[in-house]
Amino acid sequence: MRIRALSEVLPGDPVTNRDLAERFGLHERWLERMTGNRTRYLCRADSPDGVPKLTGDLAVEAGRRAMDAAAVTPGDLDFLILTTASPDHLMPSTANLVADRLGLNDLPALQLTSGCAGAVQGLHTARALLASGAGRGLVIGADTCRKLMPESDEAVRALGPAGMVNFAMFGDGAGAAVVEAEGTGPALTTEHLVLRTVGKGRPPAQVVRWYGVEGAPRVPGPRGALVRESMAEEDYKAIEANVPGLAAGVLTELAAAVGWDVPEVEHILTPQLNGVMTERIREHMGVRSDQAVSCVADTGNNGNALPFIQLHRAVAPITDDPAADGDRFLLTAIESSKWVVSGMALRWDGGEPR
Repeated sequence: MRIRALSEVLPGDPVTNRDLAERFGLHERWLERMTGNRTRYLCRADSPDGVPKLTGDLAVEAGRRAMDAAAVTPGDLDFLILTTASPDHLMPSTANLVADRLGLNDLPALQLTSGCAGAVQGLHTARALLASGAGRGLVIGADTCRKLMPESDEAVRALGPAGMVNFAMFGDGAGAAVVEAEGTGPALTTEHLVLRTVGKGRPPAQVVRWYGVEGAPRVPGPRGALVRESMAEEDYKAIEANVPGLAAGVLTELAAAVGWDVPEVEHILTPQLNGVMTERIREHMGVRSDQAVSCVADTGNNGNALPFIQLHRAVAPITDDPAADGDRFLLTAIESSKWVVSGMALRWDGGEPR
């Protein structure tokens, strides 16, 4: 499988720690120390026309940019895959709405519900479709926080310090890739791919709930009073304890499968949680800072979009560099919702004769 073009989309202007501190009565340095994130991007209902407001808006723009970068038209594509943890509706599928807005018809439009490993899940599915006879497709990862976060400033303040840290570490965004079975010209070629669940017997470390017409049930709160159940929760202790080791294991497995010496690999894409945890994971993996491709401190944790954004930022500087022909990439992503490990080994083909 060749990744012919990549894109990224972040909505509106960056929201800084100072912005959050001034709006919600927090300390700017405290936010940065707790999350390691400097900025994030958030979809807003009152954004100007042309600025994405929903997951589908982000996905459409990311798909359009990737198609433009690959110089392909809707008629050149044989499938669309959207990976997301935050679809705009349960039905119709956001993937089908995105396909319609991109001018795609008479092809499979698949939606995968996933989290941090979603981009690799989408590319894994794309590889199977290409192997079965499809020629070219579009894979998109997109997420928004709007359904998970309180709407009013008062409700955000009521989250308390732990909730505010969670609020500050996430962000909205999308990324996309045009993939093909074969072709010419510059592209990332897939050398190996890892994707499997390792969650048997483990409780989920991340839960996102959907409620019916009656809304969230009431559950006992911290002081015994009944409160509305939270839309989302994370077990940060379990994440901190398990993700670094799982990421290091995937990195070792990928390198062994393709025969690469990790210290010599030019670009290593580490799991993106927040700025603080990402640095800890990088150190645990033994990845040098000059090898690491990280973006979460500037983009926020935008879930399914992150690996696409990492790849886009890693490839952009070398696209026109003949010396980068043959550069190697190792991508790792760990999903803590029910413990999914994933990764890819890729090589840059600059289209130059060797």
